[in-house]
Amino acid sequence: MARITVLGECMVELSPEGEGLHRMGYAGDTFNTAVYLARLGEAVAYCTALGQGDPFSEGALAAMRREGLDTALVREVENRLPGLYAIVLDDAGERKFHYWRERAPIRDLFSQHTADQLIAAAKASDLVYLSGVTLAVIGDIGRARLKDILAYVHSLGVAVALDFNYRPALWANPEAAREALDGVVPSCRYVSLSSEDSRPLYGREAEDLAAQWAAAGAEVVARDESHAVNVHTPEGRVATLPPGRVKALDTTGAGDSFNAAYLASRLAGLPVETAVARGHQLAAAVVTCKGAIIPTASMPVWPRG
Repeated sequence: MARITVLGECMVELSPEGEGLHRMGYAGDTFNTAVYLARLGEAVAYCTALGQGDPFSEGALAAMRREGLDTALVREVENRLPGLYAIVLDDAGERKFHYWRERAPIRDLFSQHTADQLIAAAKASDLVYLSGVTLAVIGDIGRARLKDILAYVHSLGVAVALDFNYRPALWANPEAAREALDGVVPSCRYVSLSSEDSRPLYGREAEDLAAQWAAAGAEVVARDESHAVNVHTPEGRVATLPPGRVKALDTTGAGDSFNAAYLASRLAGLPVETAVARGHQLAAAVVTCKGAIIPTASMPVWPRG
C-alpha cells in the first residue's frame, strides 16, 4: 500500500439533477483523484484549506473521512467558506463549470505551519500529487513555497505526479501558467497532459512535450482528442489504443479517476499497458454517473497487484 499525499482544493459541487434542481456534493480535481486512490486501496492524506465551523466545511471534512482520507493536513480558516462550483452539461454529457471561489481559504494554504507539516508528510510519502489547478489557486507565495518543497522531496527520492489540467480562467495569462508549471515539471516522476493543455500553453502537441520531458527522466501520459493514450518513458514510447466508447452522462472527474487508477497501478509495479487499461475502465464508470464521485458500488474491481 503506497502512502500518497495529495494537494489541492475540495469544493462544494452542485450537480444537475433535473429541471432547476441540483444535488450538492464535494469535489475538486485533486480531491477526486484522492478519493479514487483511497478506494483503490492506497493510504492517502489530503492537504487543503477549508473554513471553520460552517456546515459546508464540516461537510467536506466528513466526506474526506468517509472516504478514508487522512485529514491531518487540512488547515481550517476562520470566517471563510470553501469554494463552490456548478456543473452545466450539454446533450453529450460534456461539462462546463461555473465557479465561486474568490475568497476560498485554499488561497491562503501555505502558511509556514502548513509548509512544515507538508514537508514532513511528503518526506514520508511514496508519492506527492498535485495539478495545474492546485498551482493556480494557491497564489504566488504558495507557488514559490511549493516549488521549493517539491524540489526538496524529489531530491530525497519521493515521486511527484502532476496533472497539467490547464484552466485559463484561473490564470492571469498563459505565460503565468507556463512559468508555474515549468517550475514544477523538473521535480516530477509522473506527468499527465493533453494537447488541450499543451497547445495554448506551448503551441505544441502533447506528444512533442512528452518525448522531451521523458528524455529528462519523467514518465509522461499524453492524451489526445480520441482518448488514446501514449505514454513516454525514459525507456521509450508505449502506444495504446483508444478505449471503447460508452454513453456519457457526465464527464466530470473522468481524467481525475484515470490518473488515480494509472498511478495506483504503476505504484503497484504493473506495466504501463495495464495502468492505462485500468485508467480507462475507471473513467468509463465515472462518466456513466452524474457528478465527479461515483457510488462505491459502481467502482470496477481488480485483483491487487
